[in-house]
Amino acid sequence: MTDTVIRTESLTKIFEEGKKREVVALDKVSLEIDRGEVFGLLGPNGAGKTTLIRVLIGLLTPTKGKAWVLGRDVTQDIDYIRERVSLLPQEAGIYDRLTARENLVYYGGLYGIPDDDLRARADRLLDTVGLREKEDYQVKGFSGGMKRKVLVARALIIEPEIVFMDEPTTGVDTIGARVVRNVLKKLSSEQKRTIILTTHDLNEVAELCDRVGILNDGNLVAVGKPSELEEQFKAADLEEVFMGLVTGEGVYEQ
Repeated sequence: MTDTVIRTESLTKIFEEGKKREVVALDKVSLEIDRGEVFGLLGPNGAGKTTLIRVLIGLLTPTKGKAWVLGRDVTQDIDYIRERVSLLPQEAGIYDRLTARENLVYYGGLYGIPDDDLRARADRLLDTVGLREKEDYQVKGFSGGMKRKVLVARALIIEPEIVFMDEPTTGVDTIGARVVRNVLKKLSSEQKRTIILTTHDLNEVAELCDRVGILNDGNLVAVGKPSELEEQFKAADLEEVFMGLVTGEGVYEQ
């Protein structure tokens, strides 16, 4: 029996631009994501990926439809949800004058995690992302990739049930990207944490994601395992599926 942790029904979000113009950012999106899945949200810029995530974490109110996270309505129980989910946005801020460890401890402290537990979690995460030797260095001297590792660790310090990650390996070198991907795999397979991943790197998607959802112009145009979508649309690979669906050319449903 599956354990669904995210569910939407005909979820719609409309923004008003000016007096008469409306922009439909999400158009009747119905989706289910199970516990322990790594789920890839794919789509061109402006497709609705960020809007969907913002609705699910309570930063936006849906215009129509419903959404539940961990069994709770996002319009009614958002405090419960926010204590159990974490977000790593693409343009996440970081405290440059704090050390790597201090960034983790400060963030975790905002959630009321006891000091002893917080220190132990920071130790584990610094080891995991390969920054233990740099833990007492101010982050302002770090490379972009090292800062991204700190941000990944920070997103995990509260031990969330669900992690939303927007381009988690942006600016990270090849070795660092491998470290981050291995962390995500471990979270999913060993700890049954659910990861919702947005990325433009389709190789990363193929390696990490159990299933993907492709958004285009606010519509969820396909959902499934990468291999299933390749078969469904008679495509050689996921890139061909993606390009065909977002451009309207090149793929045909079986």
